[in-house]
Amino acid sequence: MMNGERPDPTGLARGTTRPPLPHPRPAEFYRPPLPVYYYQQPPAPPKRVNVLRVALLVALAVLLMAPAGAIAFETARQDRTATLSGQGLGTSGDRPVGESDGGPKGVSGETKGAPPTTVDGKVRRALSDQGAALLGGDQAAFLAPVDQTATKLRDEFARRFGSLRQMRVKVWEPTVVDKVKVVGDGTATAKVHVRYCFVVETCDPMNFRTATRWNVSGKTVTLLEFGVSDDLGPRPWEVSELRTAIGQRVVLSTTPRYASRLPSMLASAEKAAALTDRYARWGRPPSRYVVYLAGPDEWSSWYGIKQENWVAGFALPLTPDATEIVLNAARVDAKETLDVLRHEFTHVVTLAGVNRAYDKTWWFVEGLAEYVRVKGDGKPFSQMSDVRAFVRSGHWKNEIAMDDPPEGASASDVSGRYGIAYLSVQRLADRFDEEKMLDFFDLTTRQGVPLADAAPKALGVSWDDVANDCVRNVKART
Repeated sequence: MMNGERPDPTGLARGTTRPPLPHPRPAEFYRPPLPVYYYQQPPAPPKRVNVLRVALLVALAVLLMAPAGAIAFETARQDRTATLSGQGLGTSGDRPVGESDGGPKGVSGETKGAPPTTVDGKVRRALSDQGAALLGGDQAAFLAPVDQTATKLRDEFARRFGSLRQMRVKVWEPTVVDKVKVVGDGTATAKVHVRYCFVVETCDPMNFRTATRWNVSGKTVTLLEFGVSDDLGPRPWEVSELRTAIGQRVVLSTTPRYASRLPSMLASAEKAAALTDRYARWGRPPSRYVVYLAGPDEWSSWYGIKQENWVAGFALPLTPDATEIVLNAARVDAKETLDVLRHEFTHVVTLAGVNRAYDKTWWFVEGLAEYVRVKGDGKPFSQMSDVRAFVRSGHWKNEIAMDDPPEGASASDVSGRYGIAYLSVQRLADRFDEEKMLDFFDLTTRQGVPLADAAPKALGVSWDDVANDCVRNVKART
């Protein structure tokens, strides 16, 4: 990156699929660095090679190429305070700037009664009526605000209605941001913010913001354009016909082509959720984990993120408390779903509500996710050969508090780092018990307390004592 160049705001450099590993950016850049996750799945049967999941600081992109048949899982977390502020949202992620707890600056619709007389009021009423139609399952009323000449938009909205109803949308609250702007050509424009939930009305709400354009004719306004999400768009339900299976803990959606996979994959996802829910000690677990299964076309378009075909999936936080996961249908079956989601759901519940970067505790973030995954599997950690190779290569500097793998790190080295992170977290749980290990995670990763200050508080010993003990443990195992 050239001096003074800003990181790509979409998270992906335009026209690139394998950017170098970004490093923390100077403070004057408008977007803060993202924390890093790598994920190493255990070896599958002999025909499969070792698996690597890569996530980068700023770019949601792939660093390392894997052999054919490999599976990778990618996830990313942002410093949501700064990022959401850049989107015009508060850290709660559910209210446009300018609104307060005492009432929004702009509301989704006017009180029912006399028809609104202003263009602003008519647009708000149309959005409110459309939201009510969506929740009520009335497709004709949902399409009513769309201009008859906007045939493409009508088709898109019909598909969107079906997908949202499949996902059992329970909250849909559109709000006009600021004021509707009337243009001299007989049209009006408005930025719309929508807050929504699936299955239950009490979820940690997701949201999106988009531009709209309206035809103003006499006493009526009708929709001419309604875009996709400005941030991490298009969302799957915005552009794809979806089929959905809903469990007690998971909403799993895919396109009709892969609908036959839903029952078995949902069963695996529910098992993963049953384990990871137990680690939601800093707040309630999500009302439902939202997971999408993407085919080849969707894999390169959903959320505006282009991924390598060998990556197994990625997870994106839409708000500080709501994260959605996308799995690659070409790489993930029901068995792999269970293993991958044990790891990724752990990130969801242990990092929810964290509004700061935590790349300095990469080893703890990934080590804890692997700890939970291995615990759920009930078998010994299976990547010890990579750990031994990494230790014996001389690339390991006898340190536990490792940051993300450096640019150009080999797949074997990344896997070895993952193994050391896991062994370290497992050692903390064995030596001090799981509860104290999680207290240590809370102080260091969630609250940002330096390791040297957090260790005596949570564990009763110095960080040097902890680090040296973990190093000895790694060497004894290798």
